[in-house]
Amino acid sequence: MNLIVVMKKLKKQFGENEYNSHLFRFPGGLAGGTYAEIKKQANDLLMQNNIVHVDWNALNGDGETNNLSVDFEIQRINETTENKNSIVVLMHDSPLKTVTADALPQIITNLRDKGYEFKNFYEIIK
Repeated sequence: MNLIVVMKKLKKQFGENEYNSHLFRFPGGLAGGTYAEIKKQANDLLMQNNIVHVDWNALNGDGETNNLSVDFEIQRINETTENKNSIVVLMHDSPLKTVTADALPQIITNLRDKGYEFKNFYEIIK
């Protein structure tokens, strides 16, 4: 499937004919896995079309287990952000991840206390 077909499907799904993203996140991340060669080809195609791909480099651990606590998520954030100047945090949104929503205010405060600023991707890629 080529990028034009994907964009048309996204526009239809969103109900926005003028939708045009300049960002993309590979499901499961860019590196490795079963679809490594397809991801490499997709990465080349994205670059040719000036679309930035973004991947996470820190996480809260909510993808590791369903039986987690706020303290666990904060600990994982601390572990995975250590010694990083810039971070993109992987978090999940689903009915099974209510602890993530509960932990988010503390995670934000924790990251701000460490000096991180929150920006949207369009501010960053300008």
